[in-house]
Amino acid sequence: MVDFDKAEQRYLEEISLLAEKDVEDYILLNLRKISAYRRQFDIPVVGIAGSEGKTTTMRMLSAILAPGRKVLETPLNCSSTFGITSTLLKLEESHQIALFELGIVDPVQFERAVEVTAPTIGAITNIGESHLASLGDKYLIADAKVELVRSLPNNGYAVLNIDDDLVSAMAKFAPTPNVIKFGLNKNAQFFANKIEYLGPNGIVFFVNGYYPFYLPIYSSTSIYNALTAISIARILGIEYPEIKEGLESRFSLLAGTGNLIIRKDAYVLDYTYDATMNAVPKACESLVQFKPYSKKLILVIGDIRDPGPRVRDAHMKIGYYIAALPIDLVLTIGPNAKYIAEGIKRLNHRRKGVEVCKDEEELLRKLEKHFEPQSTLLFTGSRDLNLALPLREVLGVIE
Repeated sequence: MVDFDKAEQRYLEEISLLAEKDVEDYILLNLRKISAYRRQFDIPVVGIAGSEGKTTTMRMLSAILAPGRKVLETPLNCSSTFGITSTLLKLEESHQIALFELGIVDPVQFERAVEVTAPTIGAITNIGESHLASLGDKYLIADAKVELVRSLPNNGYAVLNIDDDLVSAMAKFAPTPNVIKFGLNKNAQFFANKIEYLGPNGIVFFVNGYYPFYLPIYSSTSIYNALTAISIARILGIEYPEIKEGLESRFSLLAGTGNLIIRKDAYVLDYTYDATMNAVPKACESLVQFKPYSKKLILVIGDIRDPGPRVRDAHMKIGYYIAALPIDLVLTIGPNAKYIAEGIKRLNHRRKGVEVCKDEEELLRKLEKHFEPQSTLLFTGSRDLNLALPLREVLGVIE
């Protein structure tokens, strides 16, 4: 006999085929009911998956679609099947489009989420190394995410990153001939070129060499997010002038995902939401773009989240990358971030601007010592470190 109180609690925590045996039937029954409810609505349903950029892409799409359309969306940074199913149950006849962020790591749960959501448009931003601790390697991640493409209807659309080999190759699994690719490669249906990095003024790029976009974004990752959103918007029949207006007048980066904070004559790039093997190089790239506008570039970096089984090697690999960049000062914080400093010093023996901070107090003390006007600071680290707190203190000091 099913213990319904226990089943309800388990269902609220997470819907999974990995549930305990005594509640599995109850969970599957709920999923079938929700799936049947979803299929009552004949509207475009967009599923967005990938290692990074899902939330930014969805925010960009929302900016394009609003106002004038009633859109149903999953909560930001949705990473549970329950977040998806609870959103599905809010579908109404008045909704014209539904957007689902499929930020689920577990392959079984991801497959179940795709099945119950039944997207008509499936977009995959990239396949990175951010989930290595859970899935093993990039190929296992790709094998999980391809379910989104494989499950599309015959008249659906697959939207794939042409510059990511694993994502681009998913086209062969699509049951639909409607495969749309985006990226910097000119073979894509939607490509970005004539890219100009304007430091605090954002980025200018052209889509397909013709349509200019001027956005408050600071790394190439956000260009890919914009291309994903633009591709989906065009599939939905939205013309370029409306897309441009939505992105340029209504979109802004979510706090902690690369947004710019201006304090007096200092710039602060906030990447405190998280740090993964894929995301850190892109964050550092945006810091370097501020070189012409700054006297000093300062990077505050914490541990990398989900670095895989070889934690020390993964952090040192990030250090090797940073060593080649024209960053004046690197401050590390966190038990594993010291290996980033080790990697920098091993590759660049003459670099003096690398310091390991044992705690938040030491970090703030060293920042105060090294900070000077017209500096650009970038904060990034695993969400577990919650670097948003010391960042707020720094902002208060340089107010």
